[in-house]
Amino acid sequence: MPYWLDQLRQVLRDFYPPDGPADVVGYLKGSGDPNVWSLMALRQKPQHLILGSLPPTRETWVAAGKPGQDPIQTIHTRDLDRLIVLYGGFIYRPWGRIELLDAEALKYYQSSTIDSFRRNRPVH
Repeated sequence: MPYWLDQLRQVLRDFYPPDGPADVVGYLKGSGDPNVWSLMALRQKPQHLILGSLPPTRETWVAAGKPGQDPIQTIHTRDLDRLIVLYGGFIYRPWGRIELLDAEALKYYQSSTIDSFRRNRPVH
């Protein structure tokens, strides 16, 4: 598992329970093809996904503006080769943006993503 993903799972540990699937990063409605996500990132319209290892509820999808019956894709660690998940926000659950993995994304990962999730996560 990439180091950045270990960091993400640690800061969002409430959404990645120990008894959940270890290789699931999150879920999205849209294409399940990493090549499509790369093209979207290049066009500066990155694919968003709901983070966490357990499937989102219908209410979570509705709150995220995705109430339709579009197929739900389960995103696994292996799907993110040459990609990285950056901070996308919180709507019931944390959201991430699938972006291209490059030196700049890694350099600022702590400040732009990990710190943002830590600062903006709901307090239980």
